[in-house]
Amino acid sequence: MLKRLATATLFMLALAGCAAAPVRTEPVHGIVMETLQGGVNVSLTSPAGKIGGNGVLFYQRPESFRLSILSPFGQVLMDIIVNGDRILCLRESLKKGWQGEMRDLPDSLGVRVWPLMKWAVEPSQPAGPALERVFTRPDGTFEKVQYDSSGLVRSKVNAFGDEVVYGDYQISGDVAVPTRIGINTPEGSRLQLRLDEPEVNRPIESEIFEPKLEGYEILPLSEFKEF
Repeated sequence: MLKRLATATLFMLALAGCAAAPVRTEPVHGIVMETLQGGVNVSLTSPAGKIGGNGVLFYQRPESFRLSILSPFGQVLMDIIVNGDRILCLRESLKKGWQGEMRDLPDSLGVRVWPLMKWAVEPSQPAGPALERVFTRPDGTFEKVQYDSSGLVRSKVNAFGDEVVYGDYQISGDVAVPTRIGINTPEGSRLQLRLDEPEVNRPIESEIFEPKLEGYEILPLSEFKEF
C-alpha cells in the first residue's frame, strides 16, 4: 500500500508543476469539509527541535489525519497517523511502528500541535459586519476569529492561546481552502503546512488511516526518539 501511496504522490507532485487555471477566492459557507488530501510541504518546530519536508496529507472528518513524509525520490520516510487520541508513527524502512495516546507523543513530534488539527479544519462561523468576532464553543470556552474584507478567515485564537493562521485560499469542490496553514502554541511549537492543489470531499480508502501492520515491530510511542 505504501508503494502505491508513493506512486500516487509522485503523480500529484508532477501535476503541481503544470500551469494552474485562474483561482477563485470567494468565501463559501455552509459546506462541510468531509475529506482533504493533497501534496504538502510541512515544517514542525518544537522546543525539542525541528523536522520538515515534502509529503502527502490526508484528512477525514471528524479527526483522522495521515501525514506521509517523502524523500526527494518519492519514498515514504515516515508516516504519522492520527485517529482521535491515538497516534501511530511508522518507519517502513525499519519495519517499525510506535503507537500510543496523544499525550505520549515526544516533544520533537509536536505533542501540543496534532490535537489542534481538528480545530484548525473545523468549518468557521460566517463573517459579520465586524472583521473580528468572538464565539463561544460547545465546551464553554471562547475563540476569537479574524476575517479579511471578503469574509475569509485570516486567523483564530482559542482560550488557551493557541492560534491558527490561514492564507492563500483556493476553491476546491466548492469549498474555500487555505493552502497555507500555520498552527502556533504558547509554549513555542509551530506547524507550518503549505498545501499543493488540495482536493476536498473526495473518497479516501480506509486503509490510509488503518494500515496493515503485518511484519512491523510495534513499540510504545514514548520510545520514539528521532525522525
